[in-house]
Amino acid sequence: MIPYNQQTNRTVAVPPDATNMNGRITAEQILGERERQLRLITDAAPVMIAQIDDGYRFMFVNKTYADYLGRSPRDMVGKRISEVVGKHMFTAIRRYVDNALAGRRQEHEIKIPSEQGSDRHLHMIYVPERNEHGEVRSVVTTISDITHLRHTEEQLQQRKLEFATLIENSSDIISRIDPGMRHIYVNPAIQALSDVPPAAYLGKTMAELGLPPMVTHAWDTAARAAFETGAEQKLVFDHMIDNQMRYFSGRVIPEIDRDGNIDFVIVVAYDVTARATMEKERNELLARERTARIQAEIAARARDEFLAIVSHELRAPLNGIQSWAHVLENHVKDPASAPLAQRALQGIKTGVAQQVRLIEDLLDVARMMSGKLRLVKLPLVLLPVIQASVESVRAAASTKHIGINCTYRISSEQIDGDSDRVQQIFWNLLSNAVKFTPENGNIWLTATQTDKQICVTIRDDGVGVSPDFLPYLFNRFSQEDTSSTRDHSGLGLGLFLVKHLIELHGGSVSAESPGEGCGATFSVRFPVRELMEKYTPAVRLGQVGDEEMPLPSLSGLSILLVDDQEEARESLNIVLNNAGARVFAAKSAKEVLAWLPTLKKGEYPDVLVCDIAMPGEDGYTVLRKLRMWKDAGNSMPLHRMPALALTAFAQREDRIRALTAGFQMHMTKPAAPEELIVVIDTMVPRAD
Repeated sequence: MIPYNQQTNRTVAVPPDATNMNGRITAEQILGERERQLRLITDAAPVMIAQIDDGYRFMFVNKTYADYLGRSPRDMVGKRISEVVGKHMFTAIRRYVDNALAGRRQEHEIKIPSEQGSDRHLHMIYVPERNEHGEVRSVVTTISDITHLRHTEEQLQQRKLEFATLIENSSDIISRIDPGMRHIYVNPAIQALSDVPPAAYLGKTMAELGLPPMVTHAWDTAARAAFETGAEQKLVFDHMIDNQMRYFSGRVIPEIDRDGNIDFVIVVAYDVTARATMEKERNELLARERTARIQAEIAARARDEFLAIVSHELRAPLNGIQSWAHVLENHVKDPASAPLAQRALQGIKTGVAQQVRLIEDLLDVARMMSGKLRLVKLPLVLLPVIQASVESVRAAASTKHIGINCTYRISSEQIDGDSDRVQQIFWNLLSNAVKFTPENGNIWLTATQTDKQICVTIRDDGVGVSPDFLPYLFNRFSQEDTSSTRDHSGLGLGLFLVKHLIELHGGSVSAESPGEGCGATFSVRFPVRELMEKYTPAVRLGQVGDEEMPLPSLSGLSILLVDDQEEARESLNIVLNNAGARVFAAKSAKEVLAWLPTLKKGEYPDVLVCDIAMPGEDGYTVLRKLRMWKDAGNSMPLHRMPALALTAFAQREDRIRALTAGFQMHMTKPAAPEELIVVIDTMVPRAD
């Protein structure tokens, strides 16, 4: 035992002949305390510690080592290594122990198979322990279980390998850049930018590699911003590759270490050409669609405006024709004395009627195409409408000696229909039959009711329809013969209107023909109303039964007539004068305003008949100025004067605008003189 001074923490020399019992006991106590402290320290150590002598016996073992082997330190001390860990393990470590006993420090790792199927990894250090003469007396070994560390490293290595494989095979461009904009790493995908191999990028900037300025600028700008701000940056650039513009998008991500420093940034860029192309095509498609829609709207407006202008330009001269025809008709009292004049009058009337029908058909087509055609459906007994349509074409049929044979197996059956439009349907079909049936031919009309439908067939023995043209018969503007030498006139609108109008009534129409020269059969079907009401025939204007009603007299009325067209103005002047009215005719608002001050009280006009489309100031302006005109007494005698708009603007919007502007009535040119007289008479209240 070595004497030890606890106060000075030093050993003390004891004379050889010292026999003091108390001194010897004190030294042993000191040594025991030292051993206890050493044991406490080594047992608390997380590593395994052992001391081995030159006979491979354990001289010392800490508790951690003993616990690892499932033994106690007392059980292991004095035993050989092979007795404790087995011969196989001893063989594996013996050379390290021998080298340490020879005075050389040893360090190694060993993998030990485990019964649980997971190998254990041990890190072992052997340090020679020498005596005061420098001779190796024993070996001190420390052993650490680094299994978890090695497993973590293996997993990390596997993940690195997988990540490297992913990066190396990724189609995205991935690069690591230092603050000098030099590439530290690039994956093979970067070769898509140019023919430069990936290895050539390392240590160089984009500019040094000769890439285009737009690419270099985009990369450097985003990378510098990431270094400066520490925030992720967007990367967008395009690049011409193989004569094709390619579009790229990506991110620049700063690498921030534990101290908050940024030593590198990661660039990830990917080819978005397909997406960009799709977006471009979509935008172009949307732009084309918008352009097409705008053009269609412009075309629709232009079409409507064109048709309105055509209507106006055709109607305006027709008004004069019809008015003059009325004048002539009233002056030719004896038809026998003027057969040529009567024939001319009839021709004028026929031409007017044909032009009016043509205009109405054109306007109906325009309304259909714009979805503005509206029906006024009421309970309608179909038989009188069919009969009226037959009578309307009988004169034309008689001219060609065509017989019209009617068979009616219906009486009071009703449909939901617009009377005018239903009559237009049958008039078109019957007119076609008369047109395409030669002289001395025949037309057969049959009306029957079957299965809650009224079916009307119109058959003729005329020119027929070829099988090739039959599918296109109801198309707009379709005509089988479009040559300049064709036998029949028309625009090819009639059957298109028929089909559309019938469908608006919930019905259907079909056509059959054995072929050219074999006639044709048209079948019209209407759904029947379930509840039928008693029918009361309507009485036409100007007729009671079979007798013509006399026209009312306009005697005593003062009429102001304003129309810029001389023919229309003069003819209407005569018509109204013949009806007994006193007429002042003017061509402009200027003439009217110059005339009014010449009138005395009681001589002011009772009613205004005014055109709308006039140069300089239109009919709306004329009406407004008349309403606001003040006489010498500062009163407005014309403020409530009834006003009639007589215009060639015939669409629904034109009528609404005229009524909104203050006109009480709206009539379309050419107006029948009889109807004009009746309308004026009803507008001005007079004492009986």
